[in-house]
Amino acid sequence: MRTLASVFPLSVLLISLCCTCPLKAQVSWPLNRFIPTSAFGLRIHPITKILQFHSGTDLRAHYEPVMSVMAGMVSDSGENSILGKYVKINHRGIESIYAHLSKVFVIPSEQVHSGQVLGISGNSGRSTAPHLHLSIKVAGKFIDPVRTLEILKTTNQNNLMENLAPIQNDELPLAVLLSLLNHHSSISLSPLQAKQYGVEVADQLPTEEEANDGK
Repeated sequence: MRTLASVFPLSVLLISLCCTCPLKAQVSWPLNRFIPTSAFGLRIHPITKILQFHSGTDLRAHYEPVMSVMAGMVSDSGENSILGKYVKINHRGIESIYAHLSKVFVIPSEQVHSGQVLGISGNSGRSTAPHLHLSIKVAGKFIDPVRTLEILKTTNQNNLMENLAPIQNDELPLAVLLSLLNHHSSISLSPLQAKQYGVEVADQLPTEEEANDGK
């Protein structure tokens, strides 16, 4: 199987983004407690009972404040039958998505800071119980949110799991996510997933939320 780098030059995109759009290094967890309940990747969907690709990570949350993981601009907010009430934040090349909210406190084009409360978690949309669905996209591709935050933590040389308050560093370039290409074991799709998404190369990741991706 070819590597992701050979079929989709993420490194080139991220290097160019790093040169033109350096990120201010303040990183926060999206919840006061970070407890994953359903991981990124292939799973049996809890509602449809079909083997599908889960484009994010579900986190335990019972109507709790949901915070932006980094500074950025609200690119979209609204409600649909799958994500329920949601917020999307553009962090200069990285996009974070917060879904199944009960309340939304921000509007499109609003600037937000790391750790700012975006809304309250909930059970809206296609969901079996209250929780937060967190997705992260780089260069338009979904990647593992937990692994991404771990990479940011390692680059900062701080233990974010023990420090829930935003951690400030003088400079955190976007290029830290380049290491995902070498350390992210789930970056590739299986042949079955590739067939499901109608792509020819199994290393390609989905670019859109799937219609049946709901919990």
